[in-house]
Amino acid sequence: MATLSDSDRDHVYRAACLAISAAGADRERLYLARLVLLLMDELGDAERCLSVIEAAAADLPLPRMS
Repeated sequence: MATLSDSDRDHVYRAACLAISAAGADRERLYLARLVLLLMDELGDAERCLSVIEAAAADLPLPRMS
C-alpha cells in the first residue's frame, strides 16, 4: 500500500480543507460523501475500503468547542 509523505499529506489535507470551505456549510456533507465515493473508486478494492472505514471510525474523538 502506497503512503503519502508528511509533506504530501499536509498539502492534500490543506486542499481538502479549502474545498470543504468552498463547498459551504450547507453542502459540506454532500461534498464529503462525494469525495469518499470518488476515493473508494480510485482505491478500487472493497476490502481495503472497508478497512479504511473501520480505521476512520476507531477512537474517533468527540468534537470540541474552539
